[in-house]
Amino acid sequence: MDFQVRFLLSSTVLVLFIYSHAVLAQGSENCSTIVKSAEDAAAKADWIIEGDVVGTIRMNSSPQRIDVDIENAKVLHELGKSPRFFTAVLQPDSCFPNSMATLWGKAGNKLVGKRMRFFGARSTSGRGRRFFFMQPADQAVPPIPATRKEYVDKEHVPVAQAGRDGWYRVRSTGGNYSVEMPVIPADITKGSGKQPGFMLRGTDQNGSTFIVVFERSGPGSGMAETFDATISAPGANASIFKGADAVTTLGQVPGSAGAKIAHGLWLRVPGGTYMLGVVTDKAHEAASLKSRERFFNSLTFN
Repeated sequence: MDFQVRFLLSSTVLVLFIYSHAVLAQGSENCSTIVKSAEDAAAKADWIIEGDVVGTIRMNSSPQRIDVDIENAKVLHELGKSPRFFTAVLQPDSCFPNSMATLWGKAGNKLVGKRMRFFGARSTSGRGRRFFFMQPADQAVPPIPATRKEYVDKEHVPVAQAGRDGWYRVRSTGGNYSVEMPVIPADITKGSGKQPGFMLRGTDQNGSTFIVVFERSGPGSGMAETFDATISAPGANASIFKGADAVTTLGQVPGSAGAKIAHGLWLRVPGGTYMLGVVTDKAHEAASLKSRERFFNSLTFN
């Protein structure tokens, strides 16, 4: 994606950072807490579908996966277009809380015959429709934003809290996340793409670049397409990170002849896609890998 590549490989050095000493509230460690209400779900959903639950299905090959079979489907809202359908098999997203307890056994049996409303994310690689929130269809439909918030390209004053060991907890302006970094980064909003992105990017004393980008979901989301394609590829290094489906990547920076190595972590959550990366010289890779684990694991959702 142009936005990611432009900033990831940029040689621009920002030499002046201003930061606040205000205490930053610690966010949630698990993506299942990102959506707190039907209103949250409607604001983050790529689609909202109602349907009569025919049954729930547990795959022998993936015993932790529970699919929901619906009929008489009705699309209430969708970003972009898809073929018309009346039946569907929906899968709970990894960020859907307590899917086994909610959708299987006695709880699952109680759903059969009921009309339910599902809020979910669009997939671009055949991974199916995944929902992260569900409610009975007889409940009031939450307000669905008529238009989505617009953003402009802008660099913000970083908001960072210094730690005792030289690291900083930094909050993204507009990105609804915070992370620990060994340097006060640039805080940038990119609003001119098909979907807005929110980035923190900084370079440490070894010349290693630490970067986080969150891109909103929706039509044209390049990061969502990259995530879907990467995690679906044979041999993908997939995992669950902070409760979310995730995939790690390793590669050489184009044009560096192997001198620069990029370690990446990608994850999709309700409302968008994250990419965390560390780009380092081969000579400093071992030192950067120690910092990478702290950096990745410090991500919280605000």
